[in-house]
Amino acid sequence: MSEQPHHDARGEVVVGVDDSDEARQAADWAADEAVRRRTGLMLVSAYSVPHRGLLAYDVVSDDFAAALRTEQQALHRDIAAGLLERHPALPITSAVETGHPVDVLLGRSTGAALLVVSTRERGRFRRVIGGSVALALAGHASVPVAVIRPGTAGERSGPVVVGVDGSANSRPAVAVAFEAAAARRVDLVALHAWHDDMTFDVDERGLIGADIGDEGLRQIERALVSEELAGWAERYPDVLVQPVVRKGDAIAELLDHSADASLVVVGSRGRGGFAGAVLGSTSQALITHADAPVVVVRPGD
Repeated sequence: MSEQPHHDARGEVVVGVDDSDEARQAADWAADEAVRRRTGLMLVSAYSVPHRGLLAYDVVSDDFAAALRTEQQALHRDIAAGLLERHPALPITSAVETGHPVDVLLGRSTGAALLVVSTRERGRFRRVIGGSVALALAGHASVPVAVIRPGTAGERSGPVVVGVDGSANSRPAVAVAFEAAAARRVDLVALHAWHDDMTFDVDERGLIGADIGDEGLRQIERALVSEELAGWAERYPDVLVQPVVRKGDAIAELLDHSADASLVVVGSRGRGGFAGAVLGSTSQALITHADAPVVVVRPGD
């Protein structure tokens, strides 16, 4: 393993780590993902040091920063050694930087295939990875973000579940979900939930939110899912697709399906979300409560 001050992460899997058990679980998951993608893995940590004096050069802070950096470099070597026991041929690089973890991880993940983070703030290093950091990264990263909650990183053989709502935000998620299902050789569940309060845009659907009835709405929603999946089955002929269209709450349905899923993939903000929001209620709920790893895909990822 080598430390890369200005390493280009293009095509790699990048994982944020600290000295917590949750971060090690995320690193394990990220290593498996890098092997599936036949690419490399980059371990990234961030730290910050408060300055105590008014002088431009603060000896105490500099010494403390050097100690933190050395300790985190040792942590990276330890994590890498454990990962290489399972994946001896996996290329692993390391990056330890001063700064806020969100800024450091956003910078290091530019051009990466995937950014992986855990969700709890535990450990001696100052707030390296945590729930708020995961939410911020999922809302602003230029690449898909995988969030690994405690206990979800183990071997899972269930289907990949993708949330489909017909919006521009869910279409990139469908692409990522098909790729993930093909790499894992598992089925793909395309889940769409609708409810009575949903209204339809004349320009988008050719409809006005009128009295159509449950069966009519169900047919419309099934057509939406079919349209969203069109073309992908031809590109991934080995992936068995299971469309699931239900009347109900999308968050509840996705959380329920996460119990048996190997992965849940969603867009960052679905249909009906606030125009200025970078992260919708569905993706936030899954990051916080899902029983499987969650990948959040922003438009353009």
